[in-house]
Amino acid sequence: MLPVAEILPELCHLLAHEPRVVLSAPPGAGKSTYLPLYLLKQPAFANKRILLLEPRRLAARAIAGYLAAQLGENIGETVGYQIRQESKFSGNTRLLIVTEGILTRKIQQDPELATVDLLIFDEFHERSLHADLGLALALEVQQLNDKLKILVMSATLDSSALAAYLQAPVLQSQGRSYPVSIHYQPPGKEPITVQCARQALQAFYQHQSSVLVFLPGQAEIKQAADWLAGQALPAHLKVLPLLGSMTLAAQQAAIAAPPTGEFKIVLATNLAETSLTIEGINVVVDSGLARRASYQARSGISRLDTIAISQAAATQRAGRAGRLAAGYCYRLDTAEQWQRRQAFEPAEIALADLTALRLEIAVWGCQPADLAWLTAPNTANLAAATVLLQQLQVLDQQEQLTAYGRTLYQFGTDIRLASMLQHARMLEAEQPGVLWLAVLLAALLEEALVTQDDLYQQLARLQSRHSSVSRQYQQAQQLARRLACQPAHSLPLEWVPVLLLRAYPDRLAQRRGQGYLLANGAGASLTAEHPLQQQAYLVVLSIQQQQQHNRIQQAVAIRLEEVLADWPELPWQNVTGWDEKQAGFYSEQQRRFGQIVLQRRPTTLQLTVAEKQQAWLSYISKQGLAVLLFSETCRQLQQRLALLRQYDYLTFPDLSDAALLANLSHWLGPYLGDVNKASQLAQLPLYDLLWQQLSFQQQQQLKQLLPDSWQAPTGSKLAIDYSLQGGPGFSVRVQEMYGQLSSPSILDGKLPLTITLLSPGRQPLQITRDLASFWQQSWQEVKKEMKGRYPKHFWPDDPAQALPTTKTKKAMQL
Repeated sequence: MLPVAEILPELCHLLAHEPRVVLSAPPGAGKSTYLPLYLLKQPAFANKRILLLEPRRLAARAIAGYLAAQLGENIGETVGYQIRQESKFSGNTRLLIVTEGILTRKIQQDPELATVDLLIFDEFHERSLHADLGLALALEVQQLNDKLKILVMSATLDSSALAAYLQAPVLQSQGRSYPVSIHYQPPGKEPITVQCARQALQAFYQHQSSVLVFLPGQAEIKQAADWLAGQALPAHLKVLPLLGSMTLAAQQAAIAAPPTGEFKIVLATNLAETSLTIEGINVVVDSGLARRASYQARSGISRLDTIAISQAAATQRAGRAGRLAAGYCYRLDTAEQWQRRQAFEPAEIALADLTALRLEIAVWGCQPADLAWLTAPNTANLAAATVLLQQLQVLDQQEQLTAYGRTLYQFGTDIRLASMLQHARMLEAEQPGVLWLAVLLAALLEEALVTQDDLYQQLARLQSRHSSVSRQYQQAQQLARRLACQPAHSLPLEWVPVLLLRAYPDRLAQRRGQGYLLANGAGASLTAEHPLQQQAYLVVLSIQQQQQHNRIQQAVAIRLEEVLADWPELPWQNVTGWDEKQAGFYSEQQRRFGQIVLQRRPTTLQLTVAEKQQAWLSYISKQGLAVLLFSETCRQLQQRLALLRQYDYLTFPDLSDAALLANLSHWLGPYLGDVNKASQLAQLPLYDLLWQQLSFQQQQQLKQLLPDSWQAPTGSKLAIDYSLQGGPGFSVRVQEMYGQLSSPSILDGKLPLTITLLSPGRQPLQITRDLASFWQQSWQEVKKEMKGRYPKHFWPDDPAQALPTTKTKKAMQL
């Protein structure tokens, strides 16, 4: 019997009386396997249906197979699963295991989840985007269906915060107590993949056990596999990768127990952290690294970084070694460094591209702020998602779902691909075969099969049903059936760039100097030897950030004539601006595609005040705030306000450079109508304009909480510098601080000031935030040195009891 069994009677009692329950249980407790079957057998759940959510497709399949086998049935009878483009369930299925994106779709189709009695969120500590969205929507569903119960299960999450959010009781299961011995191996100079592979091989020989190795991604897994392939491995030891992109058979081979007398080294990403029990594993080697995608709203690019995992994730990984017996975990880390890791993984909703989430919210019929979130969506990423959906005509200017957007949503694919497919469907009557072409493109793009290889070659392989893309061809056939599309014998390849632009309108790229300007305003470039280097326009499919530079990985060329022909609705707009080279204003009409100007034609220059203001706003937005020449006083005000907001005084305005740039028209626009040349920008009263962004009450409160100066006991007014690395502070001659027993502070005493004590010659003597300690511990040494160098000045034995002064000893006696 698994450990979770002990608390299951109490769980059933809580589910009978509470709408929501949180279950905290460590790896191996049985929450994913034993618990669902237990509930199915309880009288209270007779004839009831359970929806179990898993964050990963691999886990959903594996758990469904295990649970069905426990019942002596095939998958699809009592226990079934449904994942993207694959399902096995029937009318008799009472426990359906789904991935989180499937749950969102089910809620959208049935806002009451009328056929579901219990909704279980498994492995919620992974904090995936769809899990957070699914839970927020599930809370809405409960308002319509008060019979629906919600159970949230987690291994390492902060249960108290989750319980407060859900207003739910917490049940705690202690889990199986198989000890895992942790060993730290400080990283060396070799590549991390080689170190992990070597450690895995050593551990195998030492413990005669199968080994699970955690690596960041597919590239590292291949490198480790290649290194192991170069070693003289015994015949009874197999090396098996485990990736989400592998076939089901290959995944099952990595998960299954090896035959008697044989062993395996499994090379996996973090998908093996949770839910799965990889049979036969007693040893884990943890690189301590993982891949994490973070979306850059300004450039519209998702950056894939290799990051250090949290302590919670490391605990999960180590737990894989103790699922079935006592085990060993080798961490490529030091114990000291490990203690410095963050406690938990950040929620994906705070980092990721939120286009899919923003779409689901619009389909639900509300605004993001209307939902209750455990972690609120990233504001900048949410705004970027809204802009893209408006460009795709999915949302209108009021951020409401359009009829066209609802049509695209019904495709059940990524919204970009839906836009492309719908456009192809409209073109099919006049251009036979273009819909089949779009279907093949969608199959390639959806499965991330697009690489740096030529896209047209990949299409040819897919059209010919090449074995390496057979799965993609099957998916293309499924999609074609949904669209009532017949495969075409030949592909109208000339339509490829036009179709792709409908999927990626934010990534039309115009050649600019040695690089390209994208429609979303980001800059990017190709490698010098890239065959598309001289093309005037591209549609960019994939782009990566490399050392703060955006490198185009995959693109196709498109002609300007093709863009204009397929987007005839692009209007001519009157545009005014400031030409820095000509030192004057200009006026012209432009046809723009996002931030790209496709065509220009001159117009008569007759500027209104509003047009002049807009010209300067555009110029400053492009050039940056540096053209305004902020004074040190302005910068100090910005630092003071940033410090206040850091201490949760969030009602004060954000006057950071980014915020000022984003709100130029509000705080600066009205004062630009009389500016006629760039040199006048430096004469604007910027401090006054910033100060006016605070109400009178806020101005007074800022002066009280974070004054711009501190008055010394001698009467000297000392400017506080809020830009110091060690925190706000000031410099003062040490004699002026005599008699000062405590360090000055700001923020109602919460923040001591950093004091740089100076000699009479104004050279730094000491930096301190604790004057009392300085007088007691360091003063005697300082006094000894200063008496010799400045004999005319007063150096008391006990400065804490002396009077402050700015004078020499002789002047003090007068």
